[in-house]
Amino acid sequence: MRTPTTLQRSSLAVFVTFALALASSGAASAASSQASCSGLAGSSRAGQPGAEAQVQKDVAAEAAADGVTPGALKSEFSQTHLGTADTCLN
Repeated sequence: MRTPTTLQRSSLAVFVTFALALASSGAASAASSQASCSGLAGSSRAGQPGAEAQVQKDVAAEAAADGVTPGALKSEFSQTHLGTADTCLN
């Protein structure tokens, strides 16, 4: 079994990077305007490392401040349909 050359490894790295970039940009643009605010907002964060974790932390803090469960806030947001991520998040 032969080992890959430097050029082959570099080509593979470029291909993988391109594929990941294409996949993450496609996810954000693929959200339907009929999707819930939860789906639209989640799609808008695609490709942003740590963004979803920060949202979950913020939701937990807001829920605690409001005296409700995080699930109650998520449920309400998931049942809202405003058409775009920007509208949902502002």
